[in-house]
Amino acid sequence: MRLSLRHLTAASAFAALLATVGVAHAGDVTATVKEDTSGAAPKGLDLKLVTGNDLAVKVERVIRWTDAAGDNVAVFATTGKEGVKDGERYESKSLHVGTFLDKGGKLTRVQKIIESVQPCPLDLYAAFIPGASGVGDADGDGVGELTIAYQTACVGDISPRSMKVLVLQKDKKWALRGEAAVDIGDGEIIGGDFKADFRKAPPALLEHAKRVWAKHKRQTY
Repeated sequence: MRLSLRHLTAASAFAALLATVGVAHAGDVTATVKEDTSGAAPKGLDLKLVTGNDLAVKVERVIRWTDAAGDNVAVFATTGKEGVKDGERYESKSLHVGTFLDKGGKLTRVQKIIESVQPCPLDLYAAFIPGASGVGDADGDGVGELTIAYQTACVGDISPRSMKVLVLQKDKKWALRGEAAVDIGDGEIIGGDFKADFRKAPPALLEHAKRVWAKHKRQTY
C-alpha cells in the first residue's frame, strides 16, 4: 500500500499530538487524554443523559480525549437507593457511563452503559475496578477506545462477583463477561473465567481486554 504525502502528514500530526498531550493508562495501552478528573460533571451536562433517572448522582470520574473522531467525553457515575420491600430492607445501586462527542461545548451522547444491582437484601457490591478503566488506542487506528471494568454482586457469602470488561469505540461495544476470581482458602481459587463477545472487533482490542481482565480479575474486599 502506497501512502500519499497527505496521509503521511496526517499521521505525523497525530503522532505529534500523542507526544504533547497527557497520557492515561488502561492496562498496557496509552492514548491522548486532555483531562481526567473526578467529582464534577462537565459544564452544562444534564446528568439524566448519563443515568436515565432522577436519583441523586455521584460523579466518579470524567475523562476527556481527542482522537480522529473529534473531542470526546466519558462520564462515570453511580446512583443508589434504600428501601423496604416485603418487610425486608434492601439496597439498590447502579453504575453508569455516558460517552459524548463535544462539538464546541455542545455534548452529543454516543453511548450509555447501565449496570444495576436491585433490589438486594443481602450484601450489595457494585463498583468500577480502580485502575482498570481508561482510554487507549490498542489497534492503532487513530480512534480511541474507552475501557470500562467493574464488579457487581448481591450475595451473603464469598461467592465470586459478576465481572465485566467493556471496550467502547465510537458507537460500538464489545465485552468480556464472567466472574471475579476468589481465594476460598488453602490457595483454592474459584471463578475468574469469562466469555468474550468481540464479534467483528479488531483482534488487538480483544487481546487488550484479556490483559485488563487478567490484571484485575482478583476479587478484593
